[in-house]
Amino acid sequence: MIRSQLPGSSSEEPGSCVCGQVIRTGCDSLAPVNQQRRTRSTSRVVTSVSVLLLAIGVCALLVILAVTREPEAAAQAPAVAEDGGVVVVGDSHTQANSPDFGAGQIGNGSWVSTLLAQGHIFAGGWAVTGATTDLQAQSFHGVTGADTLILLTGTNDLAQGIPFQQTASSLDAIVTKAPTDRVVALAIPPLDREFRPTSSQYNESLQGFARERGWEYFDGFEFVRSPDGGFREGMTYDGIHLTPEAQQQFGEAVADYLDGEGAAAGD
Repeated sequence: MIRSQLPGSSSEEPGSCVCGQVIRTGCDSLAPVNQQRRTRSTSRVVTSVSVLLLAIGVCALLVILAVTREPEAAAQAPAVAEDGGVVVVGDSHTQANSPDFGAGQIGNGSWVSTLLAQGHIFAGGWAVTGATTDLQAQSFHGVTGADTLILLTGTNDLAQGIPFQQTASSLDAIVTKAPTDRVVALAIPPLDREFRPTSSQYNESLQGFARERGWEYFDGFEFVRSPDGGFREGMTYDGIHLTPEAQQQFGEAVADYLDGEGAAAGD
């Protein structure tokens, strides 16, 4: 049996209402349908335009990345030391109060400033407070054309329990980035509160490793060490770092060693 539905009846079948309007008879019933078709067509156009704009944006981003990668790669290229000189890589013992050590802005509280005052040329390097040897190896971009590479690192490795084998691997990576005829591995200073292994044990490992690699080893911190361990009085301000006066004396010791006057103290 076919049931008829009067206009305005409240018992409509599901789906008989479009956008909240009752479908009436005659041409009136075509208006909502045509409106729905126009809405769908407009939706397709909007979607197509959105996809096109998205594609254009992605292409523009790729172009920007391609343009910026070249300067970034150039910035990470090894520096060239045209006048030879020394490259220094280290941590807070070397950075001290330097505003930007790698850029050659070396503070007067760093032993390197004393080294330069003795006539040595700074060819580049990297030194940041708290840096492990691994971080130094990753962050140092390298220098070519220098005469000497000086390494003063290891205290933060001890503090973080990094085994010497891993430290040695990082030292190799640093040396690879700065090929020189002369590599000098400096002993690290003592600590008022030692870790395990101690700074003395680390220096023993470093000395043996340097010998294996054909590098020089120099301990310029003998004057700060107390016979009972730790620092002598007046040589540190926090049990870890040297005072400015001790930094200057250490810089003089390194300069004398490099000039041959302290070679007997090295290995």
